[in-house]
Amino acid sequence: MNDAQPQQSAAAAVGLTRLSRRWLVVLLAVTAVISVGVGLLAGRIFDQSEIIRPENSMADVPVYATVENRIVDDRLTFAGVIKAGPKVPILIDLEGQEPIVLRQTLKAGETLKWGDLAGVVSGKPYFVLPGPLPLYRDLSQGDEGDDVLALQRALMQVGYLTHETGHVDRATMEAASCFFASEGFTLSSGRMPTERSYQVELGVTPEEPAPDASKTPAVSIPFKQLLALPVASATVTSALDIGQKVTAQSPLATFQAEDNFVEFVAEAQQAESLKAGQDVTVRVAEKQLTGRITAVGPFTDAGNGQRAGHPVTVEPTTKADLALLTPNLSVTVAGQGSAAQALAVPLSGIRQDADGTYVLRSSGDDRNSKVPATRVPITVLRSGGGFAAVSGDLSQGDEVQIS
Repeated sequence: MNDAQPQQSAAAAVGLTRLSRRWLVVLLAVTAVISVGVGLLAGRIFDQSEIIRPENSMADVPVYATVENRIVDDRLTFAGVIKAGPKVPILIDLEGQEPIVLRQTLKAGETLKWGDLAGVVSGKPYFVLPGPLPLYRDLSQGDEGDDVLALQRALMQVGYLTHETGHVDRATMEAASCFFASEGFTLSSGRMPTERSYQVELGVTPEEPAPDASKTPAVSIPFKQLLALPVASATVTSALDIGQKVTAQSPLATFQAEDNFVEFVAEAQQAESLKAGQDVTVRVAEKQLTGRITAVGPFTDAGNGQRAGHPVTVEPTTKADLALLTPNLSVTVAGQGSAAQALAVPLSGIRQDADGTYVLRSSGDDRNSKVPATRVPITVLRSGGGFAAVSGDLSQGDEVQIS
C-alpha cells in the first residue's frame, strides 16, 4: 500500500511535464502567426512609394542659395606682422684705452639729433653729425680732400659753418672749436677753453707774439670722436650708465634710425602683381590705415619658422599712423582692387557654356515641381571670399541653384 503511492505521484509528474511542453509549442506557434500577420498588415499600411530604392538614392538633389546684397572684396589679402626698425649701435674706437663712461647724455626713449653729444668716454667727447662722414684722419689747418668737404658739409648742417672749400681753413677750425666748446671741450683737451687758450688755438692773439711752432702742439679735429648719424633724428633704444665699460658687445648707446614697418610674404604668383610704390590697406586691430609698398624682396626658401616666398615691406603713408605700429603685432594687408556692395551669388552658382555665363534661377514653388530652373545670363563684376558680384536680371531674394 505504501509502495503504490510514490509510483502514482511520479506518473502524475511526468504527465504534467508532457502537458506543459504541448502548451509551450502551441504558444510559440500562435506567436509566430501573430508576427506574420502584423508584418503583412504593416506592409499594407505603409505606402510602398516611400521605400528608398537604390536608383532614387543616387538621384541629384538640387540645392539653392539666395541672391544677397553684400560687400564683395576682390583684393588679395595677406597675413603680416609689424616689425621694429633696425637698431644701430653707437660704436667708438677704443684705441686700447679703458673705455669707461664718464658722462651719458642719452636715455632710452629720447631723441638723438644731429649735433648732439652722444657721451663722454674716458675724458673724450663723442658727437654725432650728419652722415655720410668718411673721415679717416685727424684734420689740421691746411689739410684738404673729400673728407674735409664732408666735414664742412656736416658742420654747415648743424649751423657752425657757412661755406664749403674742401680744405681746412681758419673758418673751419673756428667752427669745429665752437662745436666742441658748446659742450665744454676744446679740440686739444678735455677742458673747457679759457678765452686765451681759445684764441691761441685759432691764432687770433695779435697783442702777443706767436708762440714757437716747434714747442706748441698742432691743434687738430679728432675724427674718431665724430660719429655719423644717417637721419636727422633717431630714437634711442638703449644707453650705458655712468661707470659702465664700453665694449664691442656693449656699445655706448643704440638707436633706431628707421621707423617700424609691416612685412608679409607673398607667393611667387602673387608677387607678380606687387611692386614698390603701390598703395595697400593695412588693418591693425580695429583700425585701418593706408600703406605703401616700399620693397618686394627676392624669393626665399622656407626655414626657421618662415614661409617661402617674397618678403614685402609696407610703410604707412601718413607719419601719424606710425603710432599704431606696435612691433610683433599681427595685421592684415589688402592689395589693390575694390570692395563694394553689390548683388552677389556664391561662386558655386556661376555656370558657363558656349553661350556665356549664367545662373539657374528657381522660385520656391519650382523646387517640388518638374518645372526646370530658368537660365539667367549674368556678368561677373568681381569675386572674393567665395562670392561673385554680378549684374543681370536678378533681384535680392531670388534663389539660384548651386552645384
